[in-house]
Amino acid sequence: MKSFKNNFYMLRLMCEATPLRVVCHIIRWIWFRAGELFYSVFMLRFIMKAIEDGKNFGYIIGLLLIMLCYSALLSLFSSWFDEWYVPKTDVTIQEYLLEKMYKKAIECDLSCYENPEFYDKYTRASSEILTRAKKTLDNFSRMVGIFVTVVSSAVVIAVWEPVVIPFIIFCGVISVLIDKKRTMMKYKCMTETTPQRRTFEYVKRTVYLQDYAKEMRLGNIFLPMLGYFNNALKRALEIIHHYYGMEAWLRAFRELFMSLGTYLAVQSFIVFRYIEQHAYNLSDVITVINAATILQRNVYSFSWNMADFIENGLYAENLKIFFDYKTKITENENGIIPQNTLHHLTLKNVSFTYEGQTKPTIKNISIDIPKGQKVAFVGHNGAGKSTLVKLIMRLYDVTEGEILLDGRNIKEYKLSDYRHSFGTVFQDFKIFAADIDENVLLYPPKNDEDRKRARKAVNESGLGDKVDSLEKGMKTQLTREFDDEGTILSGGEFQKIAVARVFAKQSHIAILDEPSSALDPISEYEMFENMMKACKDKTVIFISHRLSSAVSADMIYLLENGEVAEKGTHKELMDMGGKYAKMFEMQSKQYREGRE
Repeated sequence: MKSFKNNFYMLRLMCEATPLRVVCHIIRWIWFRAGELFYSVFMLRFIMKAIEDGKNFGYIIGLLLIMLCYSALLSLFSSWFDEWYVPKTDVTIQEYLLEKMYKKAIECDLSCYENPEFYDKYTRASSEILTRAKKTLDNFSRMVGIFVTVVSSAVVIAVWEPVVIPFIIFCGVISVLIDKKRTMMKYKCMTETTPQRRTFEYVKRTVYLQDYAKEMRLGNIFLPMLGYFNNALKRALEIIHHYYGMEAWLRAFRELFMSLGTYLAVQSFIVFRYIEQHAYNLSDVITVINAATILQRNVYSFSWNMADFIENGLYAENLKIFFDYKTKITENENGIIPQNTLHHLTLKNVSFTYEGQTKPTIKNISIDIPKGQKVAFVGHNGAGKSTLVKLIMRLYDVTEGEILLDGRNIKEYKLSDYRHSFGTVFQDFKIFAADIDENVLLYPPKNDEDRKRARKAVNESGLGDKVDSLEKGMKTQLTREFDDEGTILSGGEFQKIAVARVFAKQSHIAILDEPSSALDPISEYEMFENMMKACKDKTVIFISHRLSSAVSADMIYLLENGEVAEKGTHKELMDMGGKYAKMFEMQSKQYREGRE
């Protein structure tokens, strides 16, 4: 039953994309199957009957011309459908389904991508959605055509030999059950090899993507990558041999059963009735044999298509789970829209534990950030700084406690408008294969005002001179993914692009997660000077393990093991002589020694 629901779910998606394509596909297969039945049963019967009744040759030619016209019309329709309409609507289907999938992927909670089981389902759904949708439509259309032919041929047989119909249907049911078992085996094989296929894809990415090119050539990291690939391949082959070995035996048994149980037995019975019992004349026996053959062949085809039907349903289940996923952090359409002013941000007894873990990453943190304050979260890697930012941005919801914006729980706000209040650069920021201005604004500039804002943000991030040196300036494509003349910036320059996004966004809170990790000390100092100037009218939260960048902050929070270990201004913390002071002195010493 689930397979039927899932197949109809896919068909509904196809109807939403191109309803006419679905109708035409069904009509085509009914027409094709009806033509087969008309020619093999009725047309041959009319011709044989004409010969038995001594009709003239012109009568027979007329019948053949009728069949020729029917076949010609079917050929013309099939040519138009296959060569013009299908390629055209394939593009529409692809656009609709992928857009729907991409929108859903963006809506899914960030935790979904950290859940291996859910991510496996998403991977299978995304890799199969286009081919599986078209296979579902083709399979369903075939089955409708087969059903029409089975009913029609059964009616014909019922006139002469109704006793063979239950026998053919019984054989068909056995065949469907065998094919269902085969399909389940193939699906289990696909499911169990998903981790191996993920390994194949990962190794493939490390070999050809630019991100890994330098390390690949500077060491022998390819050897363990090749080891992972070979181990995954070995395991995948073991799984495939296990399931497909059993599947091959089932298929062989099915073929033998259908051949002996339907074709040989049924046709022998009909011939016996004609020769020994004289049950009907020659035109009748040809009609019955052809009708029985078509019935057998279509029951046989139905069995094959039912196996595909079940298989499509199993794959569609992954897609259905993905599309039906209920987002935990919802848009809250009726939520409050933050005012277009400076905001007061408060964290009250906030704790957070990642899904699947028992140890909390954030433990009972309380922080108050007044309007316009410049705040620094500092500490070693893994202290919980980036997680805290994700909670503030509401990429995750707190496990305990609450976060308030202007005195209201952030869950009360409309999500998109709440997030729009922040301009954020994450530690693992990404650069897109797009123009510089598009990378800065994160959307195509709509007017001159947008272009000026993007340019100003680039200047404030310290990348203005570099952009001026490029022939196409702000319209220069970053990376060479789509443009052979695109430019490849350095890591520090890419980071300045990411920082420029914060300057360009018209938000009242700026969050910078390790904004200077790829910069040298001089560039870091210049960037922070520019940042403070550009964000003088904004609340700023910046995260860094370099304590030198925290000196100018109004308030510093030292995080350790997910808790606030120390807080205060730079002077207060240095006077305290605690962990912050020791870390600052250590980093200052390393910097001084590095310059000597």
